[in-house]
Amino acid sequence: MEFRLGEDFAQEMDARDPLTIFRERFYHIPGVVYMDGNSLGLMSRDAEESLMRVVEEWRSLGIGGWSGGHIPWITYAEALGALEAGLVGAEPDEVVVCGGTTINLHTLAATFYNPRGDRRKILADELNFPSDIYALAAQVRLKGGNPDEDLVLVEGLGGLIEEEDVIDGMTDEVAMVLMPSVYYRSGQLLDMARLTKAAREKGIVIGFDCSHSVGVVPHHFDDWGVDFALWCNYKYMNGGPGATGSIYVNKKHFGKMPGLAGWFGNDRTTMFDMDTSFDPAKNAAAWQIGTTTMLSTAPLEGSIRMINEAGIERIRDKSLKIRTASL
Repeated sequence: MEFRLGEDFAQEMDARDPLTIFRERFYHIPGVVYMDGNSLGLMSRDAEESLMRVVEEWRSLGIGGWSGGHIPWITYAEALGALEAGLVGAEPDEVVVCGGTTINLHTLAATFYNPRGDRRKILADELNFPSDIYALAAQVRLKGGNPDEDLVLVEGLGGLIEEEDVIDGMTDEVAMVLMPSVYYRSGQLLDMARLTKAAREKGIVIGFDCSHSVGVVPHHFDDWGVDFALWCNYKYMNGGPGATGSIYVNKKHFGKMPGLAGWFGNDRTTMFDMDTSFDPAKNAAAWQIGTTTMLSTAPLEGSIRMINEAGIERIRDKSLKIRTASL
């Protein structure tokens, strides 16, 4: 379609837009054109509804909500992970909704960063969100390394990273790669399939922080062969301020002992045995640590259902049209 400048063409596009019907399912701030979804998505009526349902379950069921909620709270994290899995190209048991982004990075890095022999380095980049770099440096220290030597940061220029520089950095000394999917300063979207293929060819574990892409860009983690990923759910997923995050672990790693362990990572069939021996769940739920924070998680249920209804491919198509119109 040939784009034209002017309000008439914008209104014409709105009239043709299959996603227009979702506008009324969001609350809007009067007099504000909201452009901060990359930091905090607006509240939807769907998110409000699922939150208020859980509040009512707390009111009417008390502790009974753990087994008697509309979705039993004890398995809520796995249930929402299954709902979200299609957005990232994963199987239902490869995603779990739990923790926060940096906590989730810690538990994943503690699992997948295993310095051995000459392979002692983590490859990341200097343009990533600082919290990720803090966590990676901490993991290097915890495993006896020196971040000044063992945390290698690919240099960027003007908010952009050259993928060739990342691939060139995948040397025989690298044990793990952690990259963002999107650079928040520039909007650059990395070719995750390409980087994963390069890492696999060199025998390196690779993961991605997808906080700035999940909810607006389709992902195909399983097809690409990504080892692990994490993301927040308060940006484009519209899960609310401080919403619970998500973890993806490729099923090929199921059965691996998590580097950090907690009661909610225990197999559900044995967790109430109160045994002092940790019995990890047989899926991504093993990487949970603490009890599901229900009131910070519940809004995400409604939001995931709405995004699934809208369709991630249609959302991406609209974003590309907006980008083309802005060029």
